[in-house]
Amino acid sequence: MTIATYPDDAIAPITAFSVVATSTFNNTGLTRVAFNLPSTVTSKGEVTAFGDGILQSTSTYSLSNAGQTITFAVAPNATELVVKTISLPERYRLTRTFPDVDAVDFSNTAPTVVNGNNYIVNGVTEAFSFPAIVNVTSTSDFIVYASGVFQQPSAYTYPSVTLGFQGIDIGDNAAVNLLTNFAGNLTDSSEKAHTVTINSGSASFSSSNVVLDASKFINVPSSNAFSVGEEKSFTFDTIITPDAGASMSANQTVLARFQDASNYYALRTVGSNANVGFVVNQGGSLTEIYGGNCNGATTYSIALSYDKTTANLRLYVQNQLVKHVNYNPSVSPFTSGALTIGANDDVSGGSAASQERYKGKIEYIRMADGARYRTSTINALTTTATVIGGAPLGAIDIADTLSVRVFDSSVTVGDRFNSMADRKPDKGFTTDKTFAVETFTSQAGYEKRRLKSRRSKRSYDLTYSNISGIERTAIEQFYRARSGDFESFTFDLSHLNESGTITTRFDGPLSTTQILSSGSSLTENFYTVGFKLKETFD
Repeated sequence: MTIATYPDDAIAPITAFSVVATSTFNNTGLTRVAFNLPSTVTSKGEVTAFGDGILQSTSTYSLSNAGQTITFAVAPNATELVVKTISLPERYRLTRTFPDVDAVDFSNTAPTVVNGNNYIVNGVTEAFSFPAIVNVTSTSDFIVYASGVFQQPSAYTYPSVTLGFQGIDIGDNAAVNLLTNFAGNLTDSSEKAHTVTINSGSASFSSSNVVLDASKFINVPSSNAFSVGEEKSFTFDTIITPDAGASMSANQTVLARFQDASNYYALRTVGSNANVGFVVNQGGSLTEIYGGNCNGATTYSIALSYDKTTANLRLYVQNQLVKHVNYNPSVSPFTSGALTIGANDDVSGGSAASQERYKGKIEYIRMADGARYRTSTINALTTTATVIGGAPLGAIDIADTLSVRVFDSSVTVGDRFNSMADRKPDKGFTTDKTFAVETFTSQAGYEKRRLKSRRSKRSYDLTYSNISGIERTAIEQFYRARSGDFESFTFDLSHLNESGTITTRFDGPLSTTQILSSGSSLTENFYTVGFKLKETFD
């Protein structure tokens, strides 16, 4: 049994307010959230909504359309939704501050348009936008539901790799195959946790970059996770700063995998054209893509993104799409060969020149399944590279949804008196603390005492003066539901401007004195109500 709480559960009888007009909606469904009111109101406190007979909190909907419509944050999905507008006397009008909730819902049945872009849960889309024009800076500013199930921040990536602070990536984090941030070490931060080593000596680092001088390169053992080609979409991205003193007339390898002369790939700077290039040779079938600009002593962001569904291979330099080509290999990807960072060709031999070794800084290397980038421009990296949800959120049922609720700011709205939490005891309160002491008195008059508990018990005497019949009824109904001093309940001490809660019981009768009666309704009668509470250790 759930224990009641005072004053929150001393609820005002909503039926005490006279009804202006009523509208009834049947079978509201899973998606409908907006409902027209039967009459225009000035605040949402003048609206009561009953979903299948249950009164909905005013915090679950907002007022819109110049007081003619209420919009629920989540579809009520009621067999019968009864919406009433009520006459609310000034005494019962309150203002409250709520988070301003902006919502966006995605489904796999119809696209949702945000900022001119279409989003759909289709097993392909990986990044999903926040509602338009919101200010979000951390995961505490929003919540995410996948098919109605709350998602922990670990279930998605924020900020989004493609949308930055304006969206999330959600998918399978295990799809990240390599992530080296070079923050003073060579650690692979992906779930694969590959062993990453330097070919000789120790690695040098500067400002969260690894520094390579052509005498050194980085080696990662062979793994099928590094395969590319017909079997999957993939994305590579990095940030590099080639040395000013490096010969930019020669090719320099950023990332490569080499099995043999007919099976390899390499991401590199291309000296003859002063640009960036990617070449992949698969069973003797060669695909090349070149573009952008690359010079010494300048920092460049580079990304390569392959979409298997469209056979489109895209190259990005400085967050701009500089080239895209068709890449549709007809043979299976090669499955052996170490991954090298800063060198090409077979790393077991060959000169620095033949291996096209890199000189300069590399901030990070990230390799993931999934085509992360598809647009003409991508957002600049604003944080350290993270483990991204490389696989898309795949839909398995027509009812699959993704919902994002953003708490962008606070808004002050009109509301109504709901419970005694909205009324403080205006005459204050008195409190006592006592200890349970057992006293034994001998025939000679000597006393002996035993302390039953070192924990004191608190008691409170509360008085509410000149409250209306609505407030009196809220207190009386709570008192009757506890059967007077029979049932214990939680007392929220914030009602007395203190902190914490205690378990209490009513101590004695509920005292009620009528002060004024000007009519038959609860709003026209006024009372002084008092009662005592005693702490209990139930």
